Amino acid sequence: MIYINIDNHEPGEDWLNRADTLTADLLAAADLPARKKIINDNANMWGELKKHFCDVLHRKCWYSESVNDFTHCHVDHFHPKGKAEDEDKNIQDGGYWWLAFNWKNYRYSAPAGNIRKKHYFHVNANKALTPADAIENENIRFLDPCEPGDPEKLKFNNEGLVSPKNEDENSRDYLQAEYTIRRMNLNMHGLVEGRRDNYRKAARIVRETQALLALQNLNYDMARQQSIKANQKSLLELANKFSPYSAAVKYCLKESGLEWAVNIAIAA
Repeated sequence: MIYINIDNHEPGEDWLNRADTLTADLLAAADLPARKKIINDNANMWGELKKHFCDVLHRKCWYSESVNDFTHCHVDHFHPKGKAEDEDKNIQDGGYWWLAFNWKNYRYSAPAGNIRKKHYFHVNANKALTPADAIENENIRFLDPCEPGDPEKLKFNNEGLVSPKNEDENSRDYLQAEYTIRRMNLNMHGLVEGRRDNYRKAARIVRETQALLALQNLNYDMARQQSIKANQKSLLELANKFSPYSAAVKYCLKESGLEWAVNIAIAA
């Protein structure tokens, strides 16, 4: 998971106007069944934005950072539109229906994660139950790729596993990370393999580059310098936001403790 500034990816004016009209219809609807009908009858609205959000990270899922070329990816409603279930199995029927056509509530998701996420949405405090409630005040359990700082609450190892960076099991950061990993199955086999391969590739290049830099300090060589540049370019590519599992690669670079490697992570 890496941070995505969703404000930079606003849909076109025609879509926004239609979404505003549908949201007004939802607010004016007589009851929950009427609202559900409006949502179901216009499910094509978020489908229209699938390509738009797919292009943000060049086909990468916003939650897992996997590339899914042979699957039908989903546009996830981050705040679920139909019903919302907390960790105690309390269900809010109707969910966050008023956000059904709010594009800022959409996240591009691989199907496996979105199916696992379903209607689960635990709120620690200040849960919004109506459109009049300030949703900004919600203390939510899920990590959000569109929330600055949330992706940084995850850490990775050379086995490809993701875990909470904060190891205090009572801390908010730990609870958010653990809940997100568990609910979205972010340690499923395929994801672990992909992260492991890229993490280890980055670690290998870091070790090779550091050895070359040490030799350069003893005896500067132009050919060797070209090898160093090529390695650094490879790391930049692996850590690029459009590359699969770039968060794991960046974590590897930062964990090296080497200034030049950390700078590559920052530059990427």
